[in-house]
Amino acid sequence: MRALVIGGNGFIGSHLVDRLCALGWEVIVLDLYGRRFGTIPPQVKFIRGDLHQDYLLRESLIGVEVVFHLAWTTIHEVSNQDPVADVYTNLVPSIHLLEACRHADIRRLVFVSSGGTVYGPARTLPIDESHATNPITAYGITKLAFEKYLHMFNQLYGLDYLVLRPSVPYGPRQNPLAKQGAVAVFLHRIGHNMPISLWGDGSATRDFFYISDLVDAFLAGSLKESLQNRVFNIGGGEEISLNQLICCVEETVGKPAIVNYYPARAFDSPRIVLDTGLAQREFNWKSTVSLAHGLRRTWDWISSSF
Repeated sequence: MRALVIGGNGFIGSHLVDRLCALGWEVIVLDLYGRRFGTIPPQVKFIRGDLHQDYLLRESLIGVEVVFHLAWTTIHEVSNQDPVADVYTNLVPSIHLLEACRHADIRRLVFVSSGGTVYGPARTLPIDESHATNPITAYGITKLAFEKYLHMFNQLYGLDYLVLRPSVPYGPRQNPLAKQGAVAVFLHRIGHNMPISLWGDGSATRDFFYISDLVDAFLAGSLKESLQNRVFNIGGGEEISLNQLICCVEETVGKPAIVNYYPARAFDSPRIVLDTGLAQREFNWKSTVSLAHGLRRTWDWISSSF
């Protein structure tokens, strides 16, 4: 199998690329940046660029069967500051990708959407794929809009696709110095006696899950011959508050946390836990790595790297 991984040098993409290579896939990575953590496997063809560069995109798609689209230039925390930029830097080039894929005989396009933002505030828990989609961030809106374009291209041109809506993946290579990624940030800051910031009282919940489980979902979904559904939630299935996560991190690193609480932000959903039953029924996927085990693996990486 030959795959193009767009954004293949990032946190999620690098783990996916490594797994594909280990399984014998031929892999092309299209990314503006090299890997920040670790090295690209020598058998990978790395093309430095982005989706705005049509000639690079055409070159990247030659002979490709499966495209994994992981590249998004914004995060939900800052996307509302410039919604127009979010459209121009994410949605517009992604539509260019669709146009290129429909002319390149791509077998399937797999897109990483956002289970944490496309639904908006939860009406019922756990959230299944039939839940209303009312995102309250520009990030969630553009992710959802691209899902709709995928559906359009499937209906009009027969482009096969799969959408994964992950909750909150974490693991090694997630930058602990970044603004997002609570698990990595908490581990690093607590482990190094640095204060952490919480918006709200810490009762907000998420379902965190380990990166290898997300890669498993990529593979299971991309290899399934015939899909009855197109959109799947992927998550840990366990609702964990930020305060509970802090306690688990304290236990992992063996140090107490210093926490500064700030007023809650309007764009943060108070509770998110995804129903992943559809993925289990459709392609036999479920989360297998416990939070305790995943935290330990992530802390081992952070403590040896920072």
